[in-house]
Amino acid sequence: MPKVSKVKRGVAAIKHITGTKPPKPRQGTSNVTKIVTKLRKEYKAHACPVSAAGAKKYMRNQFEYFGLTAPKRRAIDKQVIASLPSLGAEDIWDLMQLLWQQEERECQHFAIDYAIKYRNILSCDADTCIQSTDVIKGLLTAKSWWDTVDALTPDLVGYFVTKYPQQMIPVMDQWIKNDNMWLRRVAILHQLKYKDGTDKERLFRYCVLRGHEKEFFIKKAIGWALRSYFRHNRPAVMEFVKKNESRLTPFSIKEALKHA
Repeated sequence: MPKVSKVKRGVAAIKHITGTKPPKPRQGTSNVTKIVTKLRKEYKAHACPVSAAGAKKYMRNQFEYFGLTAPKRRAIDKQVIASLPSLGAEDIWDLMQLLWQQEERECQHFAIDYAIKYRNILSCDADTCIQSTDVIKGLLTAKSWWDTVDALTPDLVGYFVTKYPQQMIPVMDQWIKNDNMWLRRVAILHQLKYKDGTDKERLFRYCVLRGHEKEFFIKKAIGWALRSYFRHNRPAVMEFVKKNESRLTPFSIKEALKHA
């Protein structure tokens, strides 16, 4: 179990994060430490080394695993969550950060599921939402891969944007230009579940801004976001793709018009 060290709160707290290490939670969060200890104990009791090896290989040997199936992990998570005390936003931040320090990937997925379940606590007011977003930014840029990034995007970041658009849209406008590829991907995909509520001008603007990129995860994100919106506004997507054919990669266009 890694040591818990002090970390500053607020908007400036995550500015220094580069993606090499997850942020560390503050001292004195004994409940959070106990939760992680209990969770690890339950995961370890049901671990499967064979499945763990397979999962690790599938994820290009980037992460360790307990080797739990998704249904088994969710059953354990449900049991652990039922036994937890009520946590405020600060404790949830600490819990997520401490879970992000664990080697096994299942711990990060518990953090994501817990945060989504209690996202209204993480966004109880605009200031808390901004601070939660800063914590999440740190997690998005640490141990980054599609599984955690895409899980955090629509149901957490996207939710925050719908709840506090005045504060959060400028954040997305910053992320779409960020040097970190995963933050750019989040900006493109944050409206994935908005359906008819999608701000098409923002979606299209972001796609044009990053349309030149050769990075697979950005090309894929553009195609995915456009294809998702295509289901709700086929004419708008068709017109956008036709108008910006020279600005988008063939791969993004193919993905966008997959169901045309």
